[in-house]
Order: sequence, then C-alpha cells, then structure tokens
Amino acid sequence: MAMGHLRRSNRGLALTPTLMFSIGTLVLLSVGSVLTVNWIVGRRIMREFTSRLVIGVLSTEERALRSHLDAAVHQGNFIAAAISSGRYELAGSGLADFIAGTLAAAPQVGGVVLSGGNGKALRVVRGASGTGFEIDRFDVAGDRQFAALAGQIHIRKHAYWGPPLYRKATQETFLSYRVPIWRGDKYLGFAAFGISTRALSTLAEKLSHRPRSISFMLYGRDRVLAHPLMTEENVHQAENLSFPLLHTFGDPVITNLFKLPAIEEPNLMLPVGVLARESTVDGNKYLVFAREIGGYGGLPITVGTYVLKRAVDAPFRLFYWAMILAIALLGLSLVVAALIAEAIARPIRRAAKGATTIGNLDFDEVVPLSSSYFREINSLADSFNAMLEGLRAFGRYVPRTLVMRLIKEGRIGAGTEQRVLAMMFTDIVGFTPACEKMSAEKVADFINHHFSLVSACVEREGGTIDKFIGDAVMAFWGAPGRVDNPARSACRAALAVQRAIAADNKRRRAEGLEAVCVRIGIHMGPVVVGDIGAVTRINYTIVGDAVNATQRLESLGKILDPNAEAIVLVSQEIFVAVPSGFQFIGRGAHPVKGKQVSLEVYQLIGGSEGDASPATTLKRSPGL
Repeated sequence: MAMGHLRRSNRGLALTPTLMFSIGTLVLLSVGSVLTVNWIVGRRIMREFTSRLVIGVLSTEERALRSHLDAAVHQGNFIAAAISSGRYELAGSGLADFIAGTLAAAPQVGGVVLSGGNGKALRVVRGASGTGFEIDRFDVAGDRQFAALAGQIHIRKHAYWGPPLYRKATQETFLSYRVPIWRGDKYLGFAAFGISTRALSTLAEKLSHRPRSISFMLYGRDRVLAHPLMTEENVHQAENLSFPLLHTFGDPVITNLFKLPAIEEPNLMLPVGVLARESTVDGNKYLVFAREIGGYGGLPITVGTYVLKRAVDAPFRLFYWAMILAIALLGLSLVVAALIAEAIARPIRRAAKGATTIGNLDFDEVVPLSSSYFREINSLADSFNAMLEGLRAFGRYVPRTLVMRLIKEGRIGAGTEQRVLAMMFTDIVGFTPACEKMSAEKVADFINHHFSLVSACVEREGGTIDKFIGDAVMAFWGAPGRVDNPARSACRAALAVQRAIAADNKRRRAEGLEAVCVRIGIHMGPVVVGDIGAVTRINYTIVGDAVNATQRLESLGKILDPNAEAIVLVSQEIFVAVPSGFQFIGRGAHPVKGKQVSLEVYQLIGGSEGDASPATTLKRSPGL
C-alpha cells in the first residue's frame, strides 16, 4: 500500500517545467492586455480622485470660512436681541461682562463695538493671547470711521455685512457685520462685529500644507483677503485699498490668477463655478483651483488653493514605472516560472507556521501572508490574513493569559466547580464627577491607563482579571490554576497597586492634574468558578456570596477613610490566611449591605512576604 501510494504520488506532470511552459506562453498574451486595461482604468480613477480631492479641499476651506463669518452673525443677532428685549442696556454696567462672556464662545470674532443713539460706545477687543479682552468706552463722533459707520447703520432695519474696514492703528482690515438695534420703532444704537484678515490668514495657514499646497482667500478678483504670508506681519496695505493687491502681494503662483491658462486635463470632473488654472514658477508647475462663495450680503469672497503638480502626478508616474517594469519582466518570465513552485510552497509553509503560532494565541507574532499570482494561493492568503485580523481584534477583548491557563489546566469546556478563592475589587473614588470635566477621548485614555496599572500588578502576582466594570476591576486568585496562598498573592497585588497609584499621582501632580484615589477590597471564601453564561457566549467567571462581600469591603473605604490615596480593606478570612510580614490596622466589625452578620474589617498598610517582622503585625485604629 505504501509503494502504491508512492507510485501514485509520482504520477502527473512536473511542476517546474509545466509552470515554465504555461507561464511563458500566457504571460506574453496576458500582460499586454492587463497593462492596457490597468492604464485606462487607472487614469480614470486618478482623474476622479483628483477631482474629488479638489472639491473636498475647497469645501473644507469654505466650511471653515463660513464658520468664522457665521460666528459673527450668531453672536450679533444674540447680543442685539438681548439689548432689544431690555435684558441689557447699552449704558448698563453689566453690558461689558455680558459681551466678553458672549465673545468667549466665539473665538473667531476679533472684537465688537456697541454704540447707543447718543454716540457713546463700548468697545470689547480680544487680546493678543486670544483669551482676555480689552474693554474701553469712547465717543463715536471722535472716530471718523465709526462716525460714518453710525450714519450708515442708522437707516437700516436689518443686520448686514458692510464693506471691509481698515484700522490704521492696528494696520489690519476687518470684515464687519453690522447690526442695528431697535426696540419697536425706537432706534437704540448698533453693534459692529469684526473678523480680521489676520485671523482669516491664520485659518488659511492651518488649511495649508506647505510647500505641497497653499490655501488662500480673495476679495474680489484683484485683492487678497487671507493668505499664510499675511500671518508673518510683513504685508501691509494702504487705507484706501483695504486689502493687498493680488499682483503686488508677493505670491508669484497666483499673481496673475485670472489670466493663467486653463489646466490641460479635459477630463477633470469639477463642478460648475470652480476655476482651474495652471501656473509655472521657477520651473515648478502648480495647479490652482478657486471658487466664489455667496450668502454674505454680496461680499465678493473667493476661496482657493494651489498644489504642486508633481504631487498630483505622482500616482501617474507610478503607472509609467509599473508598465516599464512589466515589459522588463516579460524577458525574465521563464526564469521566474522556475521559482513559482517555491512561491507556491512558501505561503503554505508560512500558513502552517502561523497556524502554530496562532494556536499559542501569539497573534502579534504572526506575519500576514503576502499575495500570490495564483488565485487559490491568493485566496488562501486573503482568508488567512482576514482570519488573523479578526483574531487580533478578538484578542483585544479576550483575556489571553486566562485562555492560556485554561488550556494548560485542561479547563476548556470543563464546566464549573466550587473553590475557595481570594477576590479583589478596585474602584476609583469620584470617577463619575471627574468624567464630567473630560472629553470622551480623555476619559477613555484615563481609564485605559488606570486599568493597565492595576492589571499589571494583578497579573504579576498570578491573578486572573475577571472583568472591568465601569472604572472598577474585579480579579481573583486560585483559579484556573491553583495558588499556594491566594490571600498572600492578593495582598501583594494590592500593595503593588498602592505603589503604582502613588507613583502615577506624583506624575499627575507634576503635570498639574488631580490625584487619583482608589479603594480596594480583598476577601476570601467559597465561590462557584468556571464556564458561566448563555449558549452563544460563555465567560470564565466566579459567582457567589463571597463576591458580593468583596465588593462591599471595597465600598467601605469611602466611609472609613474617604480621603485616602489608596485604601486596602481586607476581611478576617484574609487576615488569618496571610503569612507573616504584612501589616494591618484593625477597623472593627462593620455591617454591610446584603449580609446579616457584620464583617470584621482590617486595613492593609504595608509589608510583604519576606519582611523582617516575625509575624503579621496588627495595629488598632484609634477609637475602634
């Protein structure tokens, strides 16, 4: 039978000659057509990608600009309504604080001027740092620009965007939103909100990615509203111009924007209204795109961006190189065919090796399989890699050390049993109020960091992390693997948590953060441990009255010492079971919820196995 099997295995064609002949014949026929289709489809995809990229960049810039301008509209209408309704008076003492508080929520607005019908005005200007405000009062008649402004607004009934206002004192131009304030038919005064071109230029700087791309904004066709260069405080303009002239501004790429030739790419799919031009400066070609936006009382604002053409063309150059490389490979196809047998065997060997590593749950050590020219091998690689990614994701939610212990102990599918275990609950003091002051991302970072500290201490002492409950950690010792003295390991882990929290709080205080306080409860008793859950989802966990008692011990910490950095309370069962070397303070008997008999409570204050003390030290708390 063995010889017959061997003869059958030797039948058929040899792999290498067969592959050399078939590949040598087919590559010549297939590569040319594949490259042609790839080139056509690739160019079409890249054109669509470029078009969507341009639209996306212009839309992002427009949204950012509208956010700045709409902030003035919203704040202006809000303040005008507050004054018109009588909640605040233009001459009232609390108006300045109200305006400053309102502007704090709109960092885009640089300042506001409120004037009463008598010409007395309040000015609130954002400070250089962006956080404070400069507040003063002045007479509108003494300021030529604001006097003219008052005359224009007086005849208006509704808010509007006025012409740009250049302030010689600060050498800045402001887009001004003007709001006449009426109470019925009575004119009370006006409010004028300013957004500076310097603030808009800072916005343009944030939207730019120098030197690859630059974002800019124009006022009309010949003046610069915002540009990253205007943040460098070296661009000034005359009062009668309001904005720097485009052709003298200093950016050679857009100096003659509206006279530049159109982009030589007829298949770009750009919406109507988008200006597409090509500019050449110092041998570098740039693609320039711009679009006028509306909705602000006729302000002729245009948003634009330009990018290096070679950055956009980079994918096309890859297609050229791919084509040249493929043609060169045609001459080497026969030589490559001889190596394909190895190429087939290699991913199979790697898959077998990876499967062995996966069996040890070392997902991060597995190298994904690379793709292949053969559909079956490629399908194997894709399936293997998809499985690996799924297992890696699954491994984030499965306690790997617990699973390995269960496998080692032969406990997989073994059901449940009763054991005497040591259990620990930890909980952060005041976690919920602290979370209300943090963003969701900061809450996640904080709690993940805390869990990492506690978990490391538990696992170093051979403990099993049962679950994370909100900001609490539940762990136990003595299952699935048995522990010589679970109480000792639990106490050592608790002391390690205390040290870790103390070290982390030292770092937090140095960073100006509040310290973290933790309560820890440790108890030992009989529980049911093993596979508990539904048919579709099983957890290796523990249940029993001792679990509840452990959690009650942890909760007692907020009563016995609410200000402790990390208080550890243990039951009498733990106190009796630990060997010498640990130091405790007797805390007396305390009733706990759900139990008729009070628990004798001890506070673990230090020490570990191996300390010089001859026996477990007990200190009585004063008054107990």
